[in-house]
Amino acid sequence: MSASYPFSYRAFGLNVLSQLAVTGFESAKPGSADVHIHTGEVSDTLPGAVNKGVLFQSTDSEFLLHVDNVARYHVRNGNEIIVQPLGHASPHEVSAFITGTSFGALLHQRRMLPLHASTVVFNGRCLVFAGLSGAGKSTLAASLVNAGGTLVADDISVIDFTGQPAVCPAFPTIKIWDDSLRHLGLSSKGLHAVRGELKKYYLPVTAFSTEKAVIHLIFVLGSHNRETAEVKDVKGVDKFRALKKNTYLFRGIPNTGLEQNHFLLASKLAAAVPVTMLIRPNAGFNTAALLNLIAENAASPAT
Repeated sequence: MSASYPFSYRAFGLNVLSQLAVTGFESAKPGSADVHIHTGEVSDTLPGAVNKGVLFQSTDSEFLLHVDNVARYHVRNGNEIIVQPLGHASPHEVSAFITGTSFGALLHQRRMLPLHASTVVFNGRCLVFAGLSGAGKSTLAASLVNAGGTLVADDISVIDFTGQPAVCPAFPTIKIWDDSLRHLGLSSKGLHAVRGELKKYYLPVTAFSTEKAVIHLIFVLGSHNRETAEVKDVKGVDKFRALKKNTYLFRGIPNTGLEQNHFLLASKLAAAVPVTMLIRPNAGFNTAALLNLIAENAASPAT
């Protein structure tokens, strides 16, 4: 390993060399790298950007992210992340946008399919929990790990298509809100904060899979005004729509070749794996009831 890249990691099925310590990533033996992370100057504009949001600009091979008082990030060619820290952000804050948004963009650039989802192997079944921010993905993942499951990925689940669709191991950490920790009977004491002003923390997980896990079932999380949780199978073209809606950082890929690649991969996944809506009451997060419902629906063979 080069002295200029003192940190070596394995994440999302990729070998990573980094000049920065990345909170949450799992250290690995140094070797040939798929991805390099280094510091450098990052422009505030991306020439030729075809997609623009409040914080980002993108093409099919480059992605620019600006987070005030944290850092600028330039992701390019699926193999490089340049980071320019800003202000007095902690390494943990800078890391949050490396392991999240930056890697989401990088995975798209590598023509992979990153779902906005957490994945756990529970009772021998690989279960993927997809949902928008705040849907409860990380809380369910932590609950299942506490109940004897094994974490595969939190928040971003990248799909491997070399055989049956499988989730590549991400890293042995769950980013979780303080109220979810309390709900699970856990304390935030001693945990690193994801952002200084937010009560969200990095929760290390010892029960972590280092091997990819073939998917048995994808749950799409939602909520409603009824008093009990429900499940509903998703069929036909609605499966593709659900996967598209729950693709991580999809807003960064329209109008590029990455969008066509996404269509092919999401269609392939929809054809191969069952998808079920898991809808919980808005009124509260009843972990025991949800785990029972998950166990019941995950017990039957995938079709």
